[in-house]
Amino acid sequence: MTKRSAAKAVAYGVLTLALSALLLPRAGAQTTNVHKIGTKKQLFGDGFWLDDARKVKLVLHRPVLTHERCIVADRPWEGHRVGAYNTILEDGGVLKMYYDAIASDGTRWLCLATSTDGVHWEKPELDAVPFGKYKRTNIVFPPKPGHFEPGSVFIDTRPGVPADERYKLSCMYRMGGAKKSAVYVAGSPDGIHFHFLSDKPVFRSSDTGNVCFYDPRVGRYVAYVRVWDLKRKVGRLEFDDFLNWGKEQTVFSYDEEDNRWLDQDLFRSMDFYTNAVTKLPDADNVYLMFPSAYYHYYRETAKRLGRPFVRAGNDGPLDIQFAFSRDGIHWSRPDRRPFIYLGEAGDWDRGYAYMVTGVVLREREIWLYYATAAYTHGDYDVKEDRYTGTITRAVLRRDGFVSVQAGIEPGEFTTPPIVYEGKRLFVNVRTSAGGHLRVALLDTSGAPVSRFSLGECTPINGNWLAAEVKWKTGDLSKLAGTPVRLRFVLRDADLFSFWFSE
Repeated sequence: MTKRSAAKAVAYGVLTLALSALLLPRAGAQTTNVHKIGTKKQLFGDGFWLDDARKVKLVLHRPVLTHERCIVADRPWEGHRVGAYNTILEDGGVLKMYYDAIASDGTRWLCLATSTDGVHWEKPELDAVPFGKYKRTNIVFPPKPGHFEPGSVFIDTRPGVPADERYKLSCMYRMGGAKKSAVYVAGSPDGIHFHFLSDKPVFRSSDTGNVCFYDPRVGRYVAYVRVWDLKRKVGRLEFDDFLNWGKEQTVFSYDEEDNRWLDQDLFRSMDFYTNAVTKLPDADNVYLMFPSAYYHYYRETAKRLGRPFVRAGNDGPLDIQFAFSRDGIHWSRPDRRPFIYLGEAGDWDRGYAYMVTGVVLREREIWLYYATAAYTHGDYDVKEDRYTGTITRAVLRRDGFVSVQAGIEPGEFTTPPIVYEGKRLFVNVRTSAGGHLRVALLDTSGAPVSRFSLGECTPINGNWLAAEVKWKTGDLSKLAGTPVRLRFVLRDADLFSFWFSE
C-alpha cells in the first residue's frame, strides 16, 4: 500500500478525546431557556445540547485529504509561490478561489481561479490588473504594485447594498504616501473589477489573512483580525459602518495548556497565525474556526535541522486546528490535536498548512481547501524558491465536524427545551451493523410525551445523512410551537446533527 492510499484508507478517521466534566453538563443539569430552532440544522461542536448526558462524548472527525494539487504556481506573477491568505466562495454555481500569489520580485497579488467541480481549476485571462508586459492576467487586486497582503473576499448580502459593492474585500495595503500599512477595503460588482471604497484605512495594521463578512444573525458586519498580545491571537470586531471597523476584542488565544507540553528542545513558544473563520451557511448559530497553530523553533533548532533560516527568529511548522462557536465570540476546542496534519517528510505538503476561508457544501460532503508547501514559515527565499506552494482539497462528511458518540454500552443525553417548526424530525447518524439510535420527546419537566416515548420510536440503524425519526402513531406537527426536549439514546453510533422539516 502506498503512503497516499494508506492516507485515503483512513477515510473519515476520527480524533477521539473524552471531554472533561466541564464541557459535558453534569447528569441532571437543568436548562430553563427555551431555544427556538425552527427548521434550522443543529450541529454538535460543544456541550450546548448535552443536558443530562451519560456515557457519551464529543468526537472531532478529520477530513479525508485528497492530495489533489488544485491550484499551483505557474504564472509569472506567481513566480515565488501560491501563498497563505485565500478565500473560496460559490456564486451562480461557479466556485471562485481568490488566492494569494507572490512573484519573484516580491510583489504580492490577489488572483482568481474558477471551477465547476472543485477539482479542476481554471485561471481566466482578465483585463483587471496587468503584470509587467502581460496585459491580461488573472490578477484582480491591487490595481498597482505596493505593500499588499490579501485578506478575504465575500459576497455582501446586507439589505440595500449598492450593486457595485456586491463583492467586498479586505486587505493590508500601504496607500499613497502613507508611512505604514493598514487595513483597507474595496468593492466590486462582478468579483473581478475592484475599487477602493475609501482612501483611508478602516482598521489598524493587521498582518495576517483578515476575515470579514456580513452576519445576518446579528445584522452587522463582523471581522476577525490579528492581535499582538505578547504573541499572536485572534480579535473580533462587529460594526455597521464598513469604512470604520472600530476596536477589536480578543476572542481566541493560546493558553497554558497549549504551552505546557511544548518540547523545550524544539520550540520556544507557540501561537495562532491565521483564523479562517467561517459561518456555516445552512445553520444560523454555527461558526467554525480553523486556526493555524504556529510552533516557533529556537534559532539553534532551525540550524540543527539544516534550515537556511532566511527569517531569523521567525521559523517553524504550522498545522490546522479546529474551534467551534455559537455566537462567533466564545470558542471551544473539542480536540487540540490537528484537524489537518502535515504531509510526510519529503512531500510537498510537509512544512505548513493554512485553511482557505470558506467551505463548499454539497449534498453528501463538505469541501475544505488549504494552502501548503514543503517548507516551514521562515525557511524560504522569495527570489530563489520558484513556483512553490499548493492549494489542495479535503473532504468531510456533511455536518461531520463533531459527533456525539456512544460505544458498545449505550449512551444518552437530553437537549435543553426547544421550540421547533415542521412535522418531521431528521438526524445525520452513523451506526455500526449492530448499533442503533432512538429518540423520545419529553416535556420541559422531563416527563415523556404520550406517543413519543423511546419504546414507540422505530430504531435507526445504519449510515444515514438524513434519516427520519418515526414513532408508531405520533404526529409531530401537533407539538410544533410547544416547548419540548429531545432524548437521544444511542449505541455504537455517531450522531452528527438533527433538524426538523416540513
